[in-house]
This record gives sequence, C-alpha cells and structure tokens, in this order.
Amino acid sequence: MLVYIVNRDFEPLMPCSPAKARKLLENDKAKVIKRTPFTIKLLYGSSGYKQEVTAGMDTGSKKIGCAAIANGRVIYQSEVQLRNNVSRKMKQRKRYRRTRRSRKVRYREPRWQNRASMKKEGRLAPSIKSKVDSHLKEKKFVESILPVSKWKVETASFDIHKISNSDVKRWDYQNGQQKGYYNVKAYILDRDNYQCQECKKKNTKLHVHHIVFRSDGGTDTPDNLITLCTSCHDKVHDGKIEIKGKRSRTKNATEIGIVKSQLKKQFGEFEETYGYETKFKREQVLCLSKTHYHDAVAVCCEEGELVDLSDIVYYKKHVSKGDYRQTNGCHSEKVIPTGKLFGLRKFDLIETPKGIGFVKGKRSTGFFAISDLDGNVISPSANVKKTYKRLTARTTILTERRMAHSSAGQARAVSCA
Repeated sequence: MLVYIVNRDFEPLMPCSPAKARKLLENDKAKVIKRTPFTIKLLYGSSGYKQEVTAGMDTGSKKIGCAAIANGRVIYQSEVQLRNNVSRKMKQRKRYRRTRRSRKVRYREPRWQNRASMKKEGRLAPSIKSKVDSHLKEKKFVESILPVSKWKVETASFDIHKISNSDVKRWDYQNGQQKGYYNVKAYILDRDNYQCQECKKKNTKLHVHHIVFRSDGGTDTPDNLITLCTSCHDKVHDGKIEIKGKRSRTKNATEIGIVKSQLKKQFGEFEETYGYETKFKREQVLCLSKTHYHDAVAVCCEEGELVDLSDIVYYKKHVSKGDYRQTNGCHSEKVIPTGKLFGLRKFDLIETPKGIGFVKGKRSTGFFAISDLDGNVISPSANVKKTYKRLTARTTILTERRMAHSSAGQARAVSCA
C-alpha cells in the first residue's frame, strides 16, 4: 500500500510508504485530504523530486481500467464502472416536468427544441457525453495525485458490418441490407412482405415496432424492428402479447468508436496502443487474468517489461449528482424526502456495528440498508439512530478499496508455457 502526497500548492509528488506518512502526520508536517485513496498534503516546502510515471488507460463503454507505473512498480490501479442510466433518468425528469403542467400551479409554457444545446454543432447525446466525461475525470484524478510523465491509451476500432454479418465479403460492404431503400422503415416493410408478423394480416395499417424498447437499451437497427398491425401493436404495449428479441450486438462497439474520436480531441497528448498488443503483454509476459485494471497495467508496460504488481485496486462507480425532489398529494403538499435523514444521504459511506458500506435505503425509523459498491446488501437494517460514523459524504464518484485478483509474484513469471 502506498500513500499519495501533494505539496502545499496541491502539486502531486511521488507516493511514500505508510510509515513515512505516519511520521509526517505525527510531527504536524502534513494533513489528510483524502481517505480513499489515502492522500496527504505537505504543510512545508519540499524539493519536489519526481520520477518518470507512465499512466495507461483501457477504454470501454461499460467499464474502464486505469493504472500507473514508476520504476518497474505499479503505484496505482483502478476499475471504473460507468453510468448506463442517463437516458432513463432523462425520461424520468421529462415525466416529472410534464406533470407540472397538469397540476394546479402556475402555468408552464411547453418547450421543445428551443434550447441552445440541441442546436450546438458537434453535440453529443447525454449518455455518450457521460461516458466521455468519465474517461476525462479519471485522467484528471490520476494527474491530481501522481506526477504523470506520459499517457498510453488503448483505443479500438470495430467493423460494425463484420459484427452484424460474419460472412461478409469485401465487395459486400457496398451492398448492405438497406441498399435501394429510402429509409429503414421501407426496408422493414418490404422484408416482412407488408404483413403483420403476429397475425399475418395484409391490406391493413402497419407499424414498425421496436422488439426491445428504446428505453430498455434497444436500437433502430433492422434486427430490432418488426412489422405489426395496429391491433397487435396495441396489444404488445398493453402487455397482452410478448415478442421476444435480442439486444443489439453493435451498440457498445458504436459507443466505443465515438468515445475514441472524442478522446483524440479532448484527452490531450497520449500514445495510442491497440488491443492485440495489450492482450499479448498481459497473457504472455505478465501472465495476468483478464480484468480491466490488468489490461491497463499491460498498456503501461513496454514490450517485454516485467513489473511488481500492487495488491490494492480502487473500484469506482459513477452515480448521479442527486435525487429528484418528489412530491405527493393532489396539490403536492406532501414532500417525499430525498435529502438528509438523520444527517445522512443516499450513497454516504458510513461505519456501523454491522459493517461499513454505502447507504442504499433510508427509513424514518432509523434503520438503514447499507451495501457495497456493487449493490450487495451488507446489512438490511443498520440502526443509525444509536451509533454510526460517516466516513465520506456522497459524491458523483463512489470509491472502494479492495484486494487485487492476483498476487504480485505472478508478474515475475518468465514464461506462461
């Protein structure tokens, strides 16, 4: 375990051992500014000696890995879980705003595409923007605790046509499924022979239906669309008919492609690496299992370089900034509390006699549910009225320190054969 240090001006220095950090704190030469990861700030001037630190990032659409290496030793590694509920949250906000117009409150004029952000050139969808920002936040955090000399980032390029059809030939790229059709709807209707795929009716009004709803992660690809008549379409939305489908195989690949292009614009200078290089170094040189932070360690390493691994990995999860303030009653006179209850908010990290965890559920009786970062319940009813200690207030990035999957001795293997 290492302790991260910043000087009086919050400039990062090389990390030190816990024993040295303890002496600095006991002699009032430093103070604690962060618990996870443990970081101290010097209260006196220092020479600011720094060594070369190489940081690496394994990009992704669901999780990202990050690591830093100095003097052949891993001094930081983390795995970040990105948000995948942005679209659902925005739909929830839309419903809340819509109900305001039907309540007995002041008139709120309906608004549509009159916001400047909707017309902005190069605009990203909020769900994609959240993922890009998460990559940049982790970069900024690493640079705030370590004097990073250079960055190495693994980027990926996917053949969307090849994912959809593994038997595609080189001349088929110009002859896609929708060639000769005006739009996707025209292609779906012709593919389904202009008849309902449920009741097989023709010569009736037809609709193109999403098998997996957009709100559940469905896409507009032809594999997720089907032709239904008006009657069957209404029955599907009423829950009387169930049409089974499969999720798109190209959604994550498309998101990674967008993230890659945005990182090249916003990340700054970095050395670009590729997945086959990372896999070779992780499996053949380092002999490590498949995890995102192990991939990040492999990204940092030079070809053939062996490193001493760290036993500590920081798991992170990005959450929303706060909860919507909801109300109940015909005139919204009863406020449903979403703020503090007994001095605690949701996702506060607390210590109780039943364990240490994040606040998952609150009750007015004072018995709270606490869980770990993955949502696994540690205690369904920890009594916070009697005794508790708040370790960390809620932030948009929840952090938990855990032991790594493999020991440091694995990195010293010369060959996996």
